[in-house]
Amino acid sequence: MEHCVIHSHQQPGWLLRLIGATLLIIFASTAQANDAVIESAQLQLKPHRCVALHQGQVCYQTVQLSWSASQPANYCLYQQFNEAPLYCWQNAAAGQHRYEFASDSSVRLQLINIQTNSVVATAMVEVAWVYKANTLKHKPWLAQLA
Repeated sequence: MEHCVIHSHQQPGWLLRLIGATLLIIFASTAQANDAVIESAQLQLKPHRCVALHQGQVCYQTVQLSWSASQPANYCLYQQFNEAPLYCWQNAAAGQHRYEFASDSSVRLQLINIQTNSVVATAMVEVAWVYKANTLKHKPWLAQLA
C-alpha cells in the first residue's frame, strides 16, 4: 500500500489556502445567518369563505382582516398577482382592515414587509357556491337528449 506524503517544501501554501477557504466559508455563513432575521407573522380573515348562489357568480363579502408580526416594520397587504396594495401600515407590528371582497374565484392575500420585500404571511378567501353550474348548458347536445 502506497502512502502519500506531501512535504511542506514541495507545496508550502496549500494548507494555508485550505484553512483560509474553510474559515471564509464559516464566517460568510455565520454572517449570513446573523443578517437573516426570521420574521414571523400571522394573517387571519373572518370570514375566510364567501358563498355564492351559483357556480361562476361573483361573490361579495366584507372580510375583517387582522394580522400581527414579531417586529414592527412597514407592511402592505396585496391580493396575489396585483401590483397595487390593498392597504399599508407604517412602523406597525399589528393591524386590521376591512376588505370588500368581490370575485368569482378564490383569492390569496399576502402581507409583505416592504423593507425586505418578503411575504411574511398569506391567507386565502375561498369562494364556494350553493348550486354547481348546470353542465347541460355547456353541452347543448345533452340538453336536446334530456
